Amino acid sequence: MITITILTLCFLAALSCKIKKAHSPVLQVLLWYLHLFFGCFAGLCLLLMLNNYGFKGTQTERIFFTLYAGTGMLLYGLTKPDNDARYAYLLCFFGFPFVLLLGLLIPPLRTITLVAAITFLSDSEFQRYNIDDDYALQTKTTNILSTYPAYSLVEDKYLFFEKITPDVVTPRTTLHSLKMLKRGQDSVWIRLNNRDTVIALGN
Repeated sequence: MITITILTLCFLAALSCKIKKAHSPVLQVLLWYLHLFFGCFAGLCLLLMLNNYGFKGTQTERIFFTLYAGTGMLLYGLTKPDNDARYAYLLCFFGFPFVLLLGLLIPPLRTITLVAAITFLSDSEFQRYNIDDDYALQTKTTNILSTYPAYSLVEDKYLFFEKITPDVVTPRTTLHSLKMLKRGQDSVWIRLNNRDTVIALGN
């Protein structure tokens, strides 16, 4: 719920600033620096995710994306109305909840909007089971979208990063019992709910 909580607080703060016509040049400059900072990390996270990499931690990327969007909302609340591209850019962050609400009210778009809202706003549940110091089996559960967790192999990489290999266990099933045994340096044996799987490990 951290994503919805942060974005809700930022949205309400931005709405309050708009209603009160608050204006603070110093705070606005500081927020722009923070917004650009989180924007750079959000862009880096996106590039890493496209290549099955990520920062260490299960929710790190989502936090960067959330803070990027949240600071955009706050900046909109402190920015005077204008017709320039920067104001339109900030309006996209503040207007996102209204777009979702409009989509939910229009029957043909309701399903697509609901899936998009869950994807962007719902925090998945993660659990990691260590294989050794460098590898772990990760389960990711998004209860509304799927009743079964997705299984990924997580490999420690380059100090601050990790490589994530998705869908290493198929078919998906609820985890009841788990046993793992590393075989040499190139594979790991997994018994998941009395079903055996061998996963190859990277170099």
